[in-house]
Amino acid sequence: MLGCKKDESSNVVVNPSASALAFKSSVSTVVLSPATDAANVVSFSFDQANFGANVVTTYSLEFDLPTDTSGANAWANAVVVKLPQGAFTKAYSGADFNALTGVQLMMPTGTVSTLAVRLKAEVNQNTGVASTIKPVYSTITMTVNPYKAIVEYPALLVKGGNSWKTPAVRTNGFLLTSSKFNSKYEGYLNLPNADGYGGDAFQLVSTLDASKVYGWGGTATTMSLNSGNLYLSPSPAYMKVNADVDALTISYTAVKFFISGDDNGWSTSSTPLNYNATTGKLEAANVALTAGKSFVFTCNGGYDISYKVDASGNLVFAGAPVWGGINIPVTKTGVFTVTLDLSAGDGNYTYTIK
Repeated sequence: MLGCKKDESSNVVVNPSASALAFKSSVSTVVLSPATDAANVVSFSFDQANFGANVVTTYSLEFDLPTDTSGANAWANAVVVKLPQGAFTKAYSGADFNALTGVQLMMPTGTVSTLAVRLKAEVNQNTGVASTIKPVYSTITMTVNPYKAIVEYPALLVKGGNSWKTPAVRTNGFLLTSSKFNSKYEGYLNLPNADGYGGDAFQLVSTLDASKVYGWGGTATTMSLNSGNLYLSPSPAYMKVNADVDALTISYTAVKFFISGDDNGWSTSSTPLNYNATTGKLEAANVALTAGKSFVFTCNGGYDISYKVDASGNLVFAGAPVWGGINIPVTKTGVFTVTLDLSAGDGNYTYTIK
């Protein structure tokens, strides 16, 4: 009787090393701006993982802040991008990479920060049961400078009445926006008292449906569809305007903004911002600021209407009834021009110190 020997299986899984993946990015630094939106700003590439067996490997990229990449919950807040089968590269346009870093990861805009990117190679079982084969990771870091993207929220466009001529297209300074994509709209308007009754005559045209034109609702605080002109007063004035197209209500507050902070003893009246009719922004020139100190944009001598920043440095409403936000930090000592730009509508308010 002839003896026989069973061949040992060659289907043995061996995890590759991280270096074998040759994970890399095409650039080490990415500076983003509206001009780079359509361009390919970065590509990630890697080699196919060899587990030493005939297995199906899936890949994903994980993007996170370096502070979230260690400890018990490492990478828990990462943005995970799964790659198609057979893909060993992933390219990003400027717009997509800005959305990933500046919006999803909420990295600070207008400043250079470090981004951690991790490649994950894993073997999944077709039964859905978790695989016993450990994933292989390879991590790189790069620097990114995102920019604050202006989101085109739904808007109500100001249509001047009588002889008041307003832009025919969507223009900053002549709109109210809905930052939560609901019925509530907000913005700041300069009403030059064209020839309205007790104020400026205008209507509000919806960007979602141009046939919806909101006008006079019978009182100064109500609206109706396809009616006469709204007349808001006092005027001339720079106004905070809020409208609700479901409730058909509108409210308005004449406003005067100030810089209140450590450098002026938190005065709510000594450092005013003045409206620039050319730019549509509020400006204060020759403002002395000291590094390490902070300030708040206050209004009308108090804090009911005020603006601070969030943890990412974005300008946020901090007045009643919210009472939130972080005082705006001063990073350099000197004399500056401070600009508060409320012209793009709610959700797109910004400020600069130059």
